Amino acid sequence: MTVESGELPLAARPRLKFIDMARSIAILMMLEGHFTGSALADKYRDDNNWLFNFWHNLHGLTSPLFFAVTGVVFVYLLSKNTDEPYFSNERVKKGFGRVKMLLFWGYLIQFDLITFIRDTSYGFEAWGKLKNASFFDMIGSWFHDVFVPFFPTAYNAKAWIFTYHFSWFQAFHVLQSIGFGIFFLLLTFGIYKIIKKGPLYLYYLAAGLTIFIIYGYLKEHIKLYGVSEGIKTPKDPNYFIPHGAPKFVQNMIYGEFSDFSFVRYSGYVLMGGMIGAIIRHYEHNVRKWWFGVTFIVIGLFFNIAGQSLFHEIDQLTNWIGGTGCFENNTTGFARLGQVAMLLGTLMLVDANFKINAPLFLKMGQTTFPVYIVHVIILYAGIIGIGLDPEPWYHRQFNPWVAVSISAFFITCFVIMVKYIEPLTELYYKVFGIFYPKRKKKLRK
Repeated sequence: MTVESGELPLAARPRLKFIDMARSIAILMMLEGHFTGSALADKYRDDNNWLFNFWHNLHGLTSPLFFAVTGVVFVYLLSKNTDEPYFSNERVKKGFGRVKMLLFWGYLIQFDLITFIRDTSYGFEAWGKLKNASFFDMIGSWFHDVFVPFFPTAYNAKAWIFTYHFSWFQAFHVLQSIGFGIFFLLLTFGIYKIIKKGPLYLYYLAAGLTIFIIYGYLKEHIKLYGVSEGIKTPKDPNYFIPHGAPKFVQNMIYGEFSDFSFVRYSGYVLMGGMIGAIIRHYEHNVRKWWFGVTFIVIGLFFNIAGQSLFHEIDQLTNWIGGTGCFENNTTGFARLGQVAMLLGTLMLVDANFKINAPLFLKMGQTTFPVYIVHVIILYAGIIGIGLDPEPWYHRQFNPWVAVSISAFFITCFVIMVKYIEPLTELYYKVFGIFYPKRKKKLRK
C-alpha cells in the first residue's frame, strides 16, 4: 500500500519498476533521516562538517521525491483512459476516496490519547466552577480553538471541563498535504476534460507553476513577517494566513504548524503529475536511452543555472511593473531537478538491467503502513507513547549510536514489509468491526 493510495492488498501487477525503485529509495531515506535525525545530538550537527552537510542536504530531497512520485504514479494510472466520462472513471472515484482517507489518517496520527485522557481528567476537577459557565465552557477548549474566530463571545469563557488544546492535532502535515495534492491532480484532470484541447501534461505544468508562483509570494511574506528558518517558527501570529481563521485552516497555508503547507508542497505533486502524463504520452519511448538522459539533463540545468534563470525572470517582471517571486523558488526547482535526475537514472537502470529485488521494490509499494507505524513508534502518534518526545532519546546520541538505531528500525520495517500480507490479514481480523465488507471476504 502506498502513502498516496491507501490500498492494503499487494497483488502483483505490471508496473514501471523505476517508479517503485524511486519510492523505495524515498521511504528508506525517510526512515533513515527521521530515526538518525531524532537521535543525533546537537553537538554533532555541524554544517562545516562535510559529512553532516551532505547527509542534511540529501535528507532534504526525501519530501520532494515522495510528493513528486505520488503525482507521477497517480496521473500515469489516471491518464490510461482519458475518453471515459470524468465521474465514471474508476481512478477518479478512487482518487477522491484516497483524499478522504489521507485527511482522516493525517489528523488521526496527530492525536495523543494519553495526553487527552490526562488533561481531560484534570479538567473535570474544575467541575465545581461551572455554575456560571457558558455553552462554550461546557464543550471544552478544543472546540474553543476552532470556533473562537467565528463566535467572538467565546472569549468570555470562565471555566473549562476539558483543558486539552488540540494545537498539534490541527497541524497540517505529510498525509494531509498529499491528500490536497491528489485533489489538485483530480481538479486539473477535470479542467482538462472540460476544455479538451492540448496534451494533459501541459495542464499539470500550468497548475504546478501556478502553485509555485503563489508559494513564491508566500515565501516573500514569510521573509517579511516570519524568521529565517522558514515556515514553521513565525515571529508574529498576527501574520498567519488567512488572518483570523481557525488554526487548522491557517496551518494549511501559513500557521503555527505549517511545515507541509499545501501551498509549499502541492507544486511537487502537480509537477509529478506532469511527469506521469509525459510518461503515459510517450510510453513507447520510456525505455530508450535518450528519454532517461533528457530527464537527467533537465534536472542538471535547474540545479546549475536555475537561480540565474529565475533572477533574470524576476528582473524582467519588476521592469514591466510587477513583483518578481521566482527566485524564491530556486530551492524548490533545484529539488525538482534532483528528482528528475534520479528518475532519469532509474529509467536507464530499469531499461538496461534486470531488476531482481522483489523485497526492495515491495518497500516502494508499501509506504503507507510504513509511514503510519513509524509515526506511532517515533513521534507518539495516536497512543501518545513514542521515542522522540522522550528526553532520554531526543538528540542524545553520537553518530555511531544514531546510525545503529536507524539501521535497527529500518531492518524491522523491512521485515514488516516482507510479511505485510499476513499482517494485513491479522489487522482486518482484529479491527474487523470497522471493516465489515473486508471481514466477510476474510471469512470466505
